[in-house]
Amino acid sequence: MTMIMTRLLRCLRSKQLHTIVYRETIKQSSPTPPHLKTHNLSLVDQMAPNTMVRFIFFYKNNTNVGDINILKKSLSETLTSYYPFAGRFLAPSMPIIDCSDQGVEFLEVSNDSRLRDFVVMKDLDESILDQLIPNYAAGDNPNLVEVWLNHFKCGAVALGVSISHKLGDGFTMANFLNHWATVTRGGYPKTPTFWLSASKSNIEVPEYDFKGIDRVKYATRTFMFTNSKLNELKNKLVSTSSVKPTRVEILSSLIFKSAMEAATTLSGSSQPATMCHVVNMRKKIIEKNRPEIAAGNICTIADITVDSGEINFTEVIAKLRKEIMEIKEVRNVEELGEMLLNKFSTVSDDQSRTYTFSSLCRFPFYQVDFGWGKPVRVIAKSGVSDGNVVQLVDTPSGDGIEAIVRLEEEEMAIFEKDILAYSQDMI
Repeated sequence: MTMIMTRLLRCLRSKQLHTIVYRETIKQSSPTPPHLKTHNLSLVDQMAPNTMVRFIFFYKNNTNVGDINILKKSLSETLTSYYPFAGRFLAPSMPIIDCSDQGVEFLEVSNDSRLRDFVVMKDLDESILDQLIPNYAAGDNPNLVEVWLNHFKCGAVALGVSISHKLGDGFTMANFLNHWATVTRGGYPKTPTFWLSASKSNIEVPEYDFKGIDRVKYATRTFMFTNSKLNELKNKLVSTSSVKPTRVEILSSLIFKSAMEAATTLSGSSQPATMCHVVNMRKKIIEKNRPEIAAGNICTIADITVDSGEINFTEVIAKLRKEIMEIKEVRNVEELGEMLLNKFSTVSDDQSRTYTFSSLCRFPFYQVDFGWGKPVRVIAKSGVSDGNVVQLVDTPSGDGIEAIVRLEEEEMAIFEKDILAYSQDMI
C-alpha cells in the first residue's frame, strides 16, 4: 500500500491536473444596508492570522450536482446574510472591511484525477491540494472568499473554499458553509449574528516568531484515531488519576508528548515546549443569545509549558485540562480580546518550542450537503504555512478523530513511528 501511495503522489505532483473552465464574481442577492457598509473587526478578529484557511469537501459520483446556476444563486443569497465575506479590506493594517458588495470569486474547474486519489491521501502535499483550491499568501488576493467547484474525470466533485481567517474561526466557517448548503437545498437557515467589540485601529497585535522557519522543511501527515482507542487511553488515565479529560484533550496531549520526544531524539537533548490550544468561547459569553449562530473569531487559547526532561503523559493532560477549566469568565467579545492579547504577548516572549492545536471536532463540516449527499471526506488546511501545527477533525464515519499534523520533516519521520501504535487507517 505504501509503494502504491508513493507512486500516486509522484504522479499527482508531476503534472498540472486542473483547468479553469469558468470564472465569475458572485455578489449578494440584496445590497448591504448603508449602516453595515463598514465592518469593524473585533480585537479577537484582528489577532487572527492574516491568512486564508482552506476547506475541501469531496462528494461521490452522482447525478445530483445538476444546474450550477442554483449553486451560484444560493451563494448569492447566503452572502446577503454573511455580508462581510463579500467585502474587501480597506488596507492590510486597518481592522476594517469595506462591505460594498464586491462579491466572491467562483470558479468551475476540470480536474484530470479521481476522487479516490484524494480520499486515501495521507501525505497532504501543498502542491497537490493547490490543484483543488489556491494557496494564496496574505495580500496576494483581494478576495476574502474564493470557491472552486472541481469536476473529476470519474464524475465526482470537490468543493474547495478558501476563507480569510480574519472573518471567523472554524465554527463560523462551518456555519457559513452549512448555511449555503441549506439554501441550495431550498431550506431556510438561521441568520448569523456578528458579535463585535469597539473598533481599535491602533492596537499592536504581536506577531509570533516561529523560530528557525527559514532553515527547516515541514511535512504534513494525517492520522486516524478510533473512539475505541481514545476511550482505551481515557480508561487507563482515569484509573490512575482523578482527571476526566475529553477525547480531544487526550489526543492533543498524546500528540504533544510524541512530538516533543521526536524533537528530543533528533537533537539529542530536551528543551521546554509550549502547547497553545484554541478554545471556543461561545457558550461562555453568548449563552443566552443563540451562540450557535454567533459569527466571527470567538475563541481564546489555553497554553501549557512542559519543561525539559522526561515527559509524563498524565501530567501533560492534567495541565491542559486544568488550564482549559481555569480560563476566566468574560462578559463580551471585547473582554475576550483583551484576555487573548495578554496571552499572545506571553507566548510571543516565550523561548520554548511551540505547538499550536485547534479542534474542529463536533463542528458540522460533514453535514455540508448541497443535495449531493454528505461529503466522503473533508480536508481542512491551516493558513499558517510554518511552525508546528495540529488540527483535529471528525473522521468521515464519525467514529474517531483525524489529526492533521505538521512538524519539521526529520522530526515527522520519528514521530510517525511512535504515533502509529495508536492510530489506524480508517478511510
